Amino acid sequence: MSSDLSLFGSGASSALTGQNLGRGVSKQVKKSTDMVLGHAEVAYVTDGVRAGLTYSALNNIGTLVGAAEQLMEVAPAGQAYYEACINAYAMGAANGIARFK
Repeated sequence: MSSDLSLFGSGASSALTGQNLGRGVSKQVKKSTDMVLGHAEVAYVTDGVRAGLTYSALNNIGTLVGAAEQLMEVAPAGQAYYEACINAYAMGAANGIARFK
């Protein structure tokens, strides 16, 4: 089943009005549409990578907290240092994720 409404190609018509577009207008529409779709794809991939980085950072923080809890049993005097290290890692990871583009 074919449609008379086509955005691209010869004899292209506007998807909004159904009226025929000139060849130059049709090319401009295709170029603009391709650019919008390209931006959307980059945003989608960026968001997925940022989510992956966040997931990894959360797991790493959990692992570090677990290690610190074990170390507290062996060397409780190091508590302030364990917390400082975990906080530094967590803040660095959060800042890196926030700056990721």
